[in-house]
Amino acid sequence: MPLRALLVDPSLFTAPYDAGLSEGLSAARVNICWATRRLRDHEEHELDPALQRQIFYPVTDRGRRLNSTIWRRFKGFEHIAGLATLLALARRFDVVHFQWAMVPYLDAVATRILQAMSIPVVLTVHDTTSFNGKVMSRWQTGGTQVMWRSADHIIVHTGASREVVVSAGADPGRVTVVPHGPIAKPSGASSRRESGRWRIILFGRLQSYKGVDLLIEALGELDPVVRDQLDVVIAGEPVIDLAPLAARAQALGVSHIVHFEPRYFSSAEMGDLLSSADCFILPYRAIDASGVLYLVSQFDRWIVASDLGAFREEIGDDMEAGELVPPGDISALAAAIRRSIGRRPRRLARSGGCTWEEIGARTRDVYERVVTSRP
Repeated sequence: MPLRALLVDPSLFTAPYDAGLSEGLSAARVNICWATRRLRDHEEHELDPALQRQIFYPVTDRGRRLNSTIWRRFKGFEHIAGLATLLALARRFDVVHFQWAMVPYLDAVATRILQAMSIPVVLTVHDTTSFNGKVMSRWQTGGTQVMWRSADHIIVHTGASREVVVSAGADPGRVTVVPHGPIAKPSGASSRRESGRWRIILFGRLQSYKGVDLLIEALGELDPVVRDQLDVVIAGEPVIDLAPLAARAQALGVSHIVHFEPRYFSSAEMGDLLSSADCFILPYRAIDASGVLYLVSQFDRWIVASDLGAFREEIGDDMEAGELVPPGDISALAAAIRRSIGRRPRRLARSGGCTWEEIGARTRDVYERVVTSRP
């Protein structure tokens, strides 16, 4: 019989993942609705608009986003208003599935109210380190484990993530590994470009944990002869100030090979950019599962990544799909960049090892378990 699931991604952190999960759940006969925010002016729809209720952050996530204390507090009030709408909306569903707990203390309160209404709550923990170590308010980081303890069931993407959640006190019987699925290859992908330089691309939302600074430092350690063989592109929407990074590249004498493209990329632009790569680099400081990995792994390019989470599970240490380096080790990163030149993978990264149909079926199984276990 069909199940009705209300899925929650307030800030649309993982829209490509959400779109794939929607496909899988639909195939598993789950009727779904997403509680999200409005699209920003430059964004494209990845989720079907007919499946969305845009109830979060109508003011603070539109147009120019400010970073003042007053603005953040107002966004907190908008989060409370969004949760109130969510509680009313949830009455029409069998289960509520949080993809992200944006304000865990408040989300845990909403979870308890939903459970009092006999609506079970599932939580996907995409990353066991809150916001991947980004400095956030205590309201956003302090209640993470409270939310873990509150949910009826937790989904994680890797065995290592499950160990972390269980070691934090979660009941092992209510923590299930459901792998991350492949991200749809963007349209407009052109053929690999031909040039005299080895193009290395760091792509995705540019945040501190993704190690842009580590990449620049590693380039500075390379022999100039090696360095001048490279063309390094750092592309994506910036969440950090890139000016100090550009200044550091200048100071290290690598600014002539480093090109920043700090903006949102349409699907066609993304396809053209990523297909122009010879190598993808992911020098992250912290990660469990990475949508960027599942995106770039489809392009049959060498990958250099930190030895963390899904990177270890998907790339491995056999040097068939790429090379892993210790996170934060600049010298090891520089050496891996040097060794990448001219390398081609003998296999693709494993891309989660599951289709979205399989992921949808596994997720439905979790829903059925929590629905039947509650009165």
